[in-house]
Amino acid sequence: MPRPPLASSVEMRAGRPTLQLNGTPHAPHIYALTDCPGARWSWEEVPARNIWLFGQQGVRLFQVDLWFEQMLGGDDKLDITLAKKQIAGVLAACPEGAVMIRLHVNAPAWWLAQNPDEAVGYADVPVSESDPWGLVRRVGTDGDTPLRASFASKRWQDWITAHLRDFCTQLAATPEGGGLFSIQLANGLYGEWHQFGFLHHDPDTGVAATKSYRTWLRARYNSDDRLAAAWQRPGATIDTVNPPGTPERERADLGPLRDPQKQQDIIDYFTWLHGTMADCLLSLAATVKQSWPRPIVTAAFQGYFYGQFARNAAGSHLAHDKILASPHLDCLCSPASYTDGVRALGGSGHGRGITGAVRRAGKLWLDENDHGTFLVGCPWDRNFKTTLEDDIACLRRNVLQPVLRGGGQWWFDFGMIAGTPSFAGYGNVGWWDHPRLAAEIKAIRQVAQDRHTHPFIRPADVLVIHDPWSFRHTVARRWSLEGFKFGDQPPVGPNPFSGRGMDGLLEGLYRSGLVPDEALIGELATLDFSPFKLVIFGSTVVLDDAQRRLIATRVATGGRHVVFTGYVGWSDGTAIGDALATAVSGLPTAGRDAAMPTSTLQLDGATEVQTLEPPKHVPVYEVPAAQAVGRWADGSISAAWRKTDDATCWSFGVCPNAPAVLRALGRRAGCHVMNDRDDATTMGDGLLMVHTLAGGPRTLRLPDGKTLSVTLPPRSTTVFDAQTGAVLLG
Repeated sequence: MPRPPLASSVEMRAGRPTLQLNGTPHAPHIYALTDCPGARWSWEEVPARNIWLFGQQGVRLFQVDLWFEQMLGGDDKLDITLAKKQIAGVLAACPEGAVMIRLHVNAPAWWLAQNPDEAVGYADVPVSESDPWGLVRRVGTDGDTPLRASFASKRWQDWITAHLRDFCTQLAATPEGGGLFSIQLANGLYGEWHQFGFLHHDPDTGVAATKSYRTWLRARYNSDDRLAAAWQRPGATIDTVNPPGTPERERADLGPLRDPQKQQDIIDYFTWLHGTMADCLLSLAATVKQSWPRPIVTAAFQGYFYGQFARNAAGSHLAHDKILASPHLDCLCSPASYTDGVRALGGSGHGRGITGAVRRAGKLWLDENDHGTFLVGCPWDRNFKTTLEDDIACLRRNVLQPVLRGGGQWWFDFGMIAGTPSFAGYGNVGWWDHPRLAAEIKAIRQVAQDRHTHPFIRPADVLVIHDPWSFRHTVARRWSLEGFKFGDQPPVGPNPFSGRGMDGLLEGLYRSGLVPDEALIGELATLDFSPFKLVIFGSTVVLDDAQRRLIATRVATGGRHVVFTGYVGWSDGTAIGDALATAVSGLPTAGRDAAMPTSTLQLDGATEVQTLEPPKHVPVYEVPAAQAVGRWADGSISAAWRKTDDATCWSFGVCPNAPAVLRALGRRAGCHVMNDRDDATTMGDGLLMVHTLAGGPRTLRLPDGKTLSVTLPPRSTTVFDAQTGAVLLG
């Protein structure tokens, strides 16, 4: 008897966004084929085997890629045969399966040839697209200066919206469509809704972008006179404005900061750029919801904040608040951050989103697990080396990390294109096609599924607050192509402060033994701060008057410790300066240029040396010596604290990243410390996970006061029940 067509949704259940398929909750663990030739078609031999293999381990959710370009000919007529084959191939290998299609909505080359003014433009270099040859991987040139439709193109949006509506209507009426639980919309760099080429270049300056930007400016300012006054550019007219060039984008006025009195045009441009991308995505997601006759889950790569190579303004997702407020997008997704502090053995394994805010908004967060294994290595890193035992440690960490944050993940299988483990004995294999890895996947999935029937609890008493929009106000330069290696992070360059207050801070917190959560600055008025003893402001350069009042009345109260890092509060959106920073922290702050900007932090026996590239503008605190916890090389104060009747406020010119310093700071605030060693230690959803490089004896402290005396193997991940202390995976 055929099963009924799937109706899917994401609903808030017992504190977690929960995937529902025909009313039944499912732990969101997905096996995914890649978009690469040789591994992308579900019905072919090697992909079908790996779908079957994951089905044997209890996985029921699967993802496949599909491009509109593959379903459209030059006559612009839609043929959904390939979509039906992709779904049918999955269900043939796993009849109980449910399918997510990653649907790439890019315009085909023939459409762009007919509509050249709808393409992306680059401020620093012209468009350059190589002639296709062979079985092209369609995202392969996205990081260059490719010929692609602009997110700002209304003509493209109208065209793809009509085809998307047609696709949903046709596919939903077929038996194969009954097996679809989600459409993940993909576009932009690697399908991840970044601006094309943004790491090395400055998009978007094309004809469509210019037209859209002028329309946006007209709605914002209403008249040429108001624009000219805001930009301090006498005689400027909206109809002659162009997107900014590269030199303007790479200029700062005070340290890494843009002065709104001098660069409001740049701030406006990035506001338009990110709002336009978000509006485009949400419009397409709404089309899916309206066109599919049953409830269906929509997803997209979105909410990237960490691991963005210091190019957040150029290509990240700054309009995070708009995305989270929309009812049209259910799932936000990203790969794990591409830094050694995250991906390497001993790292934390976390994704790129501000997942606490995502969870509270009722959206489901999904990590993409694209971590290579010993079987065939990593296709983009020929120096990648690992072992089976290391793979098991990383597998546990990567799959369960988002679970402990209230989300899920998918295994993205590049293994089939990476090579063969033994040419004489094997053909291509999937990354996880090994009996030990398969057994581990089954065990991990069972742990996650068992937790899915319990209320979600994350006993965090540390909160980190960020503002993605702040990146409109800080400068970042393009990455040089020379010597670029994917996964590297940029040198400290013009703005070392944001990276240390984002990636460095979170990586340090995960190895501090503290239990952190994250929030957006827009949650200041609504978030319950009572669980948090330590609140850290990371990348929140701009604090307006209302936010400053909320910090004073809702955050810096009740004996809480509040930390301001880097250039937090140095702007109010209309001006910049150290007086604004002084006003928010209460610590007298000055800024100056430092020839040797090295800061040494010392707190309760913990030390961290922080070195920046000279010369640098740095914050200095003018307080009595007894209130200093850090000094610049010349003896001036780089970090300080002050106590009031209601709170203790701290200011760090450079955000602490060392786990020991963060642990000491947490102890000062009275926070729970799970682990005194610098292992990647995570707690949530009733689980305690310790990922360790060195191993050895450990004393682990559970929230109820119980302690566990254990000896951890080196290069391992051990998962405990956070209430009983029982070992669930070890």
